[in-house]
This record gives sequence, structure tokens and C-alpha cells, in this order.
Amino acid sequence: MSVRRPGPRPRPTTTRSLVIAGLLSLLLPGLGHAYAWRLPRALIWFGGTILIALVVGGGDEDNTALAMSMGATIAVLAALDVVMVMLLEGRSPRGS
Repeated sequence: MSVRRPGPRPRPTTTRSLVIAGLLSLLLPGLGHAYAWRLPRALIWFGGTILIALVVGGGDEDNTALAMSMGATIAVLAALDVVMVMLLEGRSPRGS
């Protein structure tokens, strides 16, 4: 008797899922990657954002504008990353 293991979850590659992943990454860097089942990348983007916020934001009021602009930049880069990764994976012959 064999136990059937579920395979890896299908990764979304439709246009709608690209838009959703991009918007989620704009809200919180790493969230779009988690939606697209790219969990290691999600942890890197989220962890990096938290680390930069702690280092730059450090409680000093002078650094607030810098921390906010860096956070916005990271969110845009994370959104571009998740969309590009999903597009490239969807076009590759081995992509699901």
C-alpha cells in the first residue's frame, strides 16, 4: 500500500496572478512572492525590508524620510522582481 504525497503546488502564471502578486509586493515586500509560492524569496525580501527599517529607521526622526523612501523603493523592486520571475518561469519549458 503506497501513500500518495501531494505534489508541489501549482504556481500561478496568469496575467491576473501577475497583477495580484505585484500589488501584494507593493503593499508588503515579500507578500507577492509568498502568493506565487516562492517562499525563500519571500523571506529574503521581507527580512531585508525589516532589517533595513531597523537599521535606517533606528528611532531618529531625521532618518524617517530616508527610511520611508527606501521602503518604497524596496517595495517597487520586490514587485518588479516577482513579476519578472513569474513571467520568465511561465515562458520556460520546464515552468508549470
